Amino acid sequence: MKSVHHFKREKVISRANARERERVALLKKKKKKKPAMTTTKNETLGESGERKEDVKRQKLMEDDDDFEKNQALVKEEAVDVHSLMRPYYAHIFPSKQLFEWLSYEGLTSSKESQKDQQQFIQNREFCFTLKGEIFVRYNSYADEKSLRKDLKTKVPGKIDIGPVFSHNPKNRLAYGGSFKPVERELVFDIDMTDYDDVRTCCDQAKICPKCWPLMNCAVKVLDVGLREDFGFEHILWVYSGRRGIHAWVCDERARKLSDEERSAVAEYFSVFKGVEGGGEKKKTNLSFGSGKRAKMHPRLEEAYWKVLKPFWEKEFLPAQKLMESKKHFETILSMIPDATVRQKAEFDFNNNKMPTVSRDGDIDVNTWRWQRIVKAVEDELRGKNTNWDLTRCLQTIIFSHVYPRLDAEVSKHMNHLLKAPFCVHPKTGRVCVPIDPSNCDAFDPFSSDAPKVHELLQEYKKFGADENAVKKTAMGKALETFERCFWSKLKVANEEEKKKKKMMMNNNVLNESNALNKNSNAAADMEF
Repeated sequence: MKSVHHFKREKVISRANARERERVALLKKKKKKKPAMTTTKNETLGESGERKEDVKRQKLMEDDDDFEKNQALVKEEAVDVHSLMRPYYAHIFPSKQLFEWLSYEGLTSSKESQKDQQQFIQNREFCFTLKGEIFVRYNSYADEKSLRKDLKTKVPGKIDIGPVFSHNPKNRLAYGGSFKPVERELVFDIDMTDYDDVRTCCDQAKICPKCWPLMNCAVKVLDVGLREDFGFEHILWVYSGRRGIHAWVCDERARKLSDEERSAVAEYFSVFKGVEGGGEKKKTNLSFGSGKRAKMHPRLEEAYWKVLKPFWEKEFLPAQKLMESKKHFETILSMIPDATVRQKAEFDFNNNKMPTVSRDGDIDVNTWRWQRIVKAVEDELRGKNTNWDLTRCLQTIIFSHVYPRLDAEVSKHMNHLLKAPFCVHPKTGRVCVPIDPSNCDAFDPFSSDAPKVHELLQEYKKFGADENAVKKTAMGKALETFERCFWSKLKVANEEEKKKKKMMMNNNVLNESNALNKNSNAAADMEF
């Protein structure tokens, strides 16, 4: 029997959906209307000059406080995003910062170094997706000005960044088999659609505040692993603009990894191996030792206790209500290899057992039912049960639901394209902004943290439409995050690397000079 809360929630969602349909219909009508402030035969204006349809729509939105909450999904933008791209590229897009980052060596006064730097960046591929889904690959640029000029001329809806090739990609046909990628950031791509089998709130391209924390969980696990296990320092985390996140590992060691080495790193983090049977059977690659006290790899053990287990119990279970859903509850039960434990859990579910405040405190029913399963497992293990799989099933359940789900193929190949930071997602109109990994829980993809391009242009105009105006818009905050969390430290590392290379070059020149002098002296002695 459905609860009163369930009917209320259905009613609110139904009202919100009806209003959304009305909003879309009004927008379609608006596109067909004549220029501003003209009226058709069936239209009238209100006292303040607004159309009555607009007033009515605004009133509908104000009537229900839950309206905005129910419309929190990152949806496709109603306005024509592509029509806003030219002014965005001309005034707001940070091509200077992007180009300086991808150059790595930074600006230098040495003419020889400038030439090397120019050749390096000219061998980098930029791929544009033009209007009509037309892909233009192998673009390359000698400087930031030529990149910005091309952006304003071609107006791509999306920008992807590829590797640095052995030769300028524009001239690739002239080099045949010798044209190949030689350097590329180690990248990771995590997409919310890969979690559809464990989400009850959304599916496909939709996201909401209930499922977005899965991305925060992924950032926390991967960022620590990349830094502590592999020693990488310069990692840029970026919101994809719609339903996921990207990571760019930019240490020189990472950029020089071969495809085989990239595959090894990707496999190291590929614990979740997919689903079978429509999501009912989940596959994981957890390496346990043998025996009752078997443990996982130390990195997985730390991720489990510090991130995954607290997130599962405190956030994910209450948000997704997995222990109230028959389908998801049965999936969890199927992963418990003990009939006694399963029977106890089934009894709670079938009899709709609920926690009581006096006995259990203020606890969500999903977390409470999970804790009852944990206790049942522990009780069995304290007895004479020698089913070693029972010791691991709780960890396996949690890992199979909330551990980061990588698109490993993106990470394995050097020549794989990935969407550039600060470009605009063509469907949502949201900018791909950096995320602070140390405070990822604070990032809100439904707010100005992930600004929409039309909002940025409005802010830019409001604040004076000049260079200083950009800093006052939401883009200013995004650039500050880019600088603070990533670029400032990478700049220092680049400078140190340049000094080392310069010192090595000077030493080589000195050694060659000494060798020449020594040979000259030896020849003179022989002549004497």
